[in-house]
Amino acid sequence: MAGTVIQGNISTEEQLGPSAATTVEGEKIIDMDEKIRILRPDESQFTTMTSRTPTQVATREKVNWLEEEDFPRIITNTSAQLVGDTSFPLTAGQGVIVQANDLIRNMRTGEGARISSVATDTITVARGVGSIAAAAINAGDSWLVVGDAQPQGSDFPAPRYLQRVLGFNFTQITRTTWGFTATDTSINKFGGREPAKEAVRKAREHKRKWEQIGFFGMRSFAAAVPPENEPRGTAGGLVEFIQTYKYNVGGTTMTPNGFDNWIAGPMAFGSQNKVLFAAPAVLLNMSNWLRSGMGQYYQPAAGESIYGVQITAFVSGAFGYRLPVIVKKEWSEFPVANAGYGGYAFLVDMDYVLRRPLQDRDTKLLTDQQPRGKDSYNAEYLCEASYEIAHQRCHGYLYNVAVPT
Repeated sequence: MAGTVIQGNISTEEQLGPSAATTVEGEKIIDMDEKIRILRPDESQFTTMTSRTPTQVATREKVNWLEEEDFPRIITNTSAQLVGDTSFPLTAGQGVIVQANDLIRNMRTGEGARISSVATDTITVARGVGSIAAAAINAGDSWLVVGDAQPQGSDFPAPRYLQRVLGFNFTQITRTTWGFTATDTSINKFGGREPAKEAVRKAREHKRKWEQIGFFGMRSFAAAVPPENEPRGTAGGLVEFIQTYKYNVGGTTMTPNGFDNWIAGPMAFGSQNKVLFAAPAVLLNMSNWLRSGMGQYYQPAAGESIYGVQITAFVSGAFGYRLPVIVKKEWSEFPVANAGYGGYAFLVDMDYVLRRPLQDRDTKLLTDQQPRGKDSYNAEYLCEASYEIAHQRCHGYLYNVAVPT
């Protein structure tokens, strides 16, 4: 078929091909940047860090660990007592913490006492031991169990033992898949041919899954799941394990005192190797402290890295440690209102978190997964792993932070 005759100089719109006005394919070469721009580059810092710290291979679908702590040393009385009272009840269950000949000191009044006998949760004591005289006792007074004072020639005291606690989690299987017809994999495309181009994106998506599991995963196990009626485990993340140090900011802006009071809890336990993973909304609150004279505590321009991850830093007013801070940029897409995850921050003791991939089931690329005889290409990233999150009091999280106005 003959083309259309055009006289004179030919403009961009008078020749056959893509232009500003048409998308008809023709002789003009499309001006296409070969580089594909990624909206959200890889920001899965927690996964990166736990992959670069020591890991321990799991040998079955349930991982276990033991937690222990030292014998308790604080007791609390439940009722007010007069100066001359020598018997009073403790908080339920605390009677097993003490025994005869233990010395205790009231933290409010300073009075010392010696326990002579224990009946369930009621103790009988000798008052005013030491230089501080006996004083009235208020309900809820806390006492330090200083230590025992055995008389010479005493019999062997009754042994006391604090049970260890069993921690556990389940392995979770994640499969990030992609597929193309065999014809499509043979076509030249901008940015490279498939399936290699999609494999790069799926690797990023797969890593992000484990980032989310590490923070927000839920622990569960079902013995038979339809349709195959096979078991399914899910791995619990930090939000599942942390119970003690959860700080609800209450939908308001966060104050330096509130923040310091919160981190003082988990900072008292575990190691100094703690890291704060914070949403941009939380760091926006902290940057406001910089403007209001708290600059010596928040150091946004530190420019350092740990385990290959860029950090800023915060100096704890309670403990004086320089706390690495990692911004979780991807959490900015989460809502902040109504306690959304866009207003969360996690304080994580990296010495008490362990990645537990099942043996021979750590992340791997499986190619040629298409059914036999199928004219297509299918592949996936598959991983079965879990997290060991020990001693939940070594960690904490805050939430429900408002964006400063």
